[in-house]
Formats: sequence, C-alpha cells, structure tokens
Amino acid sequence: MSVAPAVNHEALLECPRLIEISDSLNPFRGDKVRIHAQICGDNVKRFAALNLLLEAQADGRLRDVHTLVENSSGNMALALGLLAPSFGVRNLVAILRADIPSGKLDPLRLSRIKCRFTTESADEPGGIQLAREMGRLPGHINLAQYENEANPRAYEKWLAPRIWKQTGGKVTIACAGLGTTGTAMGLSRYLKRVSANCTIVGVLCAPGAAVPGIRSEQRLAEVRFPWRQTLDAVEQAGTRESFKKSRELWWGLETMVGPSSGLALAGLLKFIAARKEGGSLDTYRNVDGEVCAVFICPDMAYPYFDKYSTHLDPQDLA
Repeated sequence: MSVAPAVNHEALLECPRLIEISDSLNPFRGDKVRIHAQICGDNVKRFAALNLLLEAQADGRLRDVHTLVENSSGNMALALGLLAPSFGVRNLVAILRADIPSGKLDPLRLSRIKCRFTTESADEPGGIQLAREMGRLPGHINLAQYENEANPRAYEKWLAPRIWKQTGGKVTIACAGLGTTGTAMGLSRYLKRVSANCTIVGVLCAPGAAVPGIRSEQRLAEVRFPWRQTLDAVEQAGTRESFKKSRELWWGLETMVGPSSGLALAGLLKFIAARKEGGSLDTYRNVDGEVCAVFICPDMAYPYFDKYSTHLDPQDLA
C-alpha cells in the first residue's frame, strides 16, 4: 500500500538555472538575438516522474502497487526508481533499448532497478507496448510517460513558469528536443497562455540519426500526445552535430551538458537562421528590439562519454 511522501519533493526541482550562451556560440548576437540555455541538472525527467507519481497517488492508482513498469531511454527510469520508494512502491522494471549506453545502464542497476531489454525489432513488441502489457499484471502499474497528461503538466506547472520568470517575461522562442514530447508541450501550454508572442520549436532526430532521449519522426508515431498541435515549428538535427554542439557548450556554459542539449541548440540555430534568411526575424523581437530564445538542456554528458569518440571525427575532438 502506498504511503504519504516522506521527502520535500519541491526541493528536488530547485536545480534549473538559465545561462546566456557566449557570443562565440551565438552567430546571431549581432542581430540582437540573445540565446539562453535552461540547465535542468542531471535529469529533467525528475519533473515528470514526480508529477506522474503525485497524480497517480491522488487518484488512488498506487494502492496495492508494488512494482512500476516503464519504457525509458534511462533518465525516466532512474528518476522513478529514486522517487517511487517514498510513495510506497519499492520495485521498478525498466524496459530499455539494447543499445543503451553503459553510463546510463550502470546507475539503473546500482539503484536496484530491474532492466529488461528490447531491440525494437519488427518481430517483437515495442518497449512502450511491452510496458503497457506488464503494467496490467497484479500489483504492477505502467505510468505511461508517452501518453499520461501528468507528463506535460509537470513542465507546464514547474519548468515553464521558471523560464518566464528568469527571462523577465521576455522569452519569445522556446526550444526543446522531442522524446516523449512532454517538455515541449508543457512549455507551449504555459508560455502561450501568458504571452501572445512566444513561439515553440521542437527538435527531433534526423532520419538515420541517434541522439539519446530523442526520437525520430518515425518513432514519434508511438507517442500518443498531440504534440504537433502544440508546436509552431519542428526542426531536425543529426548525431554528429548534436554531440559536437554539446561539447562546444561545455566551455560556453562551463557545464558539461549532454548530446540532447546540443541537439536542441542545433535545432534552434536552424530555426533562427531560416527566419533571418526569410526576413521574418523581427517577428520574434520584444519591445526592446531583442529576440529572447531559450533551449532546454535535459541532462549532463557523463552517461555518454563513451559515445563522443564514436560519433565525432578526430578534428571535432581536437
């Protein structure tokens, strides 16, 4: 049976901070475009994981539950595994892709999370479907991060208001990578409610690309959220450019953000470049004449260190 949370959950969400990137990383500074990175600590999924658990508890869905089952690229599984015990749920089964980086897999195993792997091949059920099926077993529950509205509500409730406050209500472009799409949707719902002049950009993996935590358009078909309806634009970024931008950000931010952060910046720069070329950049200016853009940095680079030398060319590592 679930018990009342014994920790100060709000304190777990205090990590995000906004940092303006250096001029060396911002090719549009001369166009009065200011770009800020929203640092979300080691795991942005703590927002969604906490809200999934809070809403499930409030609805009575955690009663007599002893095991959570969740499909994940790693971060959501870890966040749930660390938070669930304070809700009375001691076990977590994580459905993971077989190619998960060891830097992500090891913390899961050390956190006593049971790991089950899928190759996402055509002759076996996908990870999302497998989690749904296992979640129907007695004493089990699948919180369904890819379709549960508690996911985008978390970012609408906690992250988006902080971005609005930290920019002094000046943000006109907000950009996030698309995994579950919950972050982008939550940003859109809040920012469009408080501002008529805010554009939301989502970034997905280019065809054939692989960036941890981010889906291609084909794999986004598994996500049941109406994410396209909440976005104003969608950009794509490849593997190499995402890892390369991530590494460049280490010095520009003095923080080792991960490849999905590089993907978000790459997509944002493409969006701004297209609007400048099309002559519509002024549409995104505040009354002070500046464009205020923010992109989300979901996690740190540490779990992916072994991938940088794989995906980057030798000159990129010089």
